[in-house]
Amino acid sequence: MRALRGDPPAAPDAPIHQVTEANWSAVPRDLWHHYDEPTLPQQPGGFPVPNFALRANSSGGGSLGYWFGIGDAWAHVVARHLPPAPTVLDLGCGCGKLTRFLALVPDVRYVGVDIFLPHVLWCRRAFASIEDRFAFHHFDGYSDVYNPTGAIQTVDYALPAADASIDAVAAHSLFTHLHEPEARHYLAEIARVLKPGGRAVISLHVEPPAGQAYVNDHDRSDVDLDYFLAMAAAAGLAHHETLGVIYGQTGVVLARRQHG
Repeated sequence: MRALRGDPPAAPDAPIHQVTEANWSAVPRDLWHHYDEPTLPQQPGGFPVPNFALRANSSGGGSLGYWFGIGDAWAHVVARHLPPAPTVLDLGCGCGKLTRFLALVPDVRYVGVDIFLPHVLWCRRAFASIEDRFAFHHFDGYSDVYNPTGAIQTVDYALPAADASIDAVAAHSLFTHLHEPEARHYLAEIARVLKPGGRAVISLHVEPPAGQAYVNDHDRSDVDLDYFLAMAAAAGLAHHETLGVIYGQTGVVLARRQHG
């Protein structure tokens, strides 16, 4: 599938009626962001639900129950670590599975970042009613699996936030795909943008082969948990809590050191 560049195309003159599990692979991906889930139309005061193609690219499989379940679980975990009137950075926001739950918090400000442009475009449309508090950024990063024509290397990317401006970072199913230099760069960037005492909630695969600390391709990365926590410490992030397994990935909470 071709990569998206420049301004996204407008909705087609004769739009596809819907994007479903049956037809999604035949729909050009640069049109995916125009369509919602047809079985769950937007309700008054609510937000639309992304179509099957967007969900399948975000969470694997495209199941509505799985997509909602992951978002619900992560919302509960992240919410436990939010101060009043927080600013949250969602690193790898996908098509809004965490976003829609955080939108229920009236005083939260939110920055979503994703490598896949249709996710970002859909979120900008779906959450337009709260765009004064919720912003979405596309990172045109290179990934041999998810964005093979990306123009920017991950290790050269600066998160779209000022130093010490973020209360909490969420990174679900991101570090599970990174090479080690990319993971180290993101940890350093997370430490940069977090306020002192701020929290980062991160998911990992922690089953590398015996005798190896970090094994990776962009489809799946596994890291020894102690090795990862040492990487985090080198970036200025302390281990705050290990959450256990959340939908097949081990959750950890890191804290930005109060000093230094």
